[in-house]
Amino acid sequence: MIPNLNESAQKLPRILVCGPNPSWQKTLAFDVLHPHEVNRAQERDCRASGKGVNFARAVRTWGLADPVVYQFAGGTNGRNLNEWLQQEEIQAVTREIDGETRCCTTVLCRNCASMTELIEPSPSITREDADFLLERMSGAIPDADALALCGTLPNNTPDGFYAGLAANAVRAGKNVLMDSVAFFEETLAAGVRYLKINSSELLTVTGASEPEAAALALLDRFPLECAAITDGPGRAFIVRRGSVHSISIPPVSGLSNPLGAGDVCSGVMLSELLGGADAVSAFAAGLAAACASCLTQYAADFDRAEALRIRDEMRIEAVRTRAT
Repeated sequence: MIPNLNESAQKLPRILVCGPNPSWQKTLAFDVLHPHEVNRAQERDCRASGKGVNFARAVRTWGLADPVVYQFAGGTNGRNLNEWLQQEEIQAVTREIDGETRCCTTVLCRNCASMTELIEPSPSITREDADFLLERMSGAIPDADALALCGTLPNNTPDGFYAGLAANAVRAGKNVLMDSVAFFEETLAAGVRYLKINSSELLTVTGASEPEAAALALLDRFPLECAAITDGPGRAFIVRRGSVHSISIPPVSGLSNPLGAGDVCSGVMLSELLGGADAVSAFAAGLAAACASCLTQYAADFDRAEALRIRDEMRIEAVRTRAT
């Protein structure tokens, strides 16, 4: 589904984005990176990031839904993060914490088209911090259209944080998408409708040896409508009750930075679902936007027209039909 950007006055579906562990993202670009030596960057950029922020950025770029990020943030990095979100006009509800928001550093080598990510330890939160965000999000659920659970959690986050939010949303009749392995099984059991996960995470969290079989087993165990599995530039697939489809991603030249591509996929996929697209088409649109984001230097930054071009070159195949 392609949004009509001229109908800006039309009220868009609202997505509550739980991105509890954001980051202040530093990107250093090197013409050539020499391991074990002193390296001087040619470019430096700093901006807000983290899975929830990247998800929301993708939703805004796609234009089919209105995201609101809920997060914990503190210290200088936290202030920088919130100031940047205001500049991007991304709505955020922030619980200020005592700890310092982590700084994550992306190291790009242009010569070999490689990316290395350095992630600082997450800050800690208190029970009062967690209760504050849970209360604010639970109060906003009735007026929202969907809930997205994105990424890791700060240290000391109480058990059941994601599962409680998912259960509240399900009781209110809202769609829930999960792009995380935190509190994995208990959160899926709470009624998550859409799971987006990469194949390595899926195998790690399930202990399975083959991602398609692992996804099929999840649909048998939990009330999921679909599980969308990514594998970088490799074949992606989506498992629904009744079918399995594979999606082949076309070769993309000029790769710059893959950071945040999975978050882009999730944000665009949920936007498309709320816009009325079927799950396979929504996932394909998300994958295309994810590919487009790899062409830019900054996390979750992409050109929508380029994403649509890539989408037209994808091949979607039904690889299995299974009993519902």
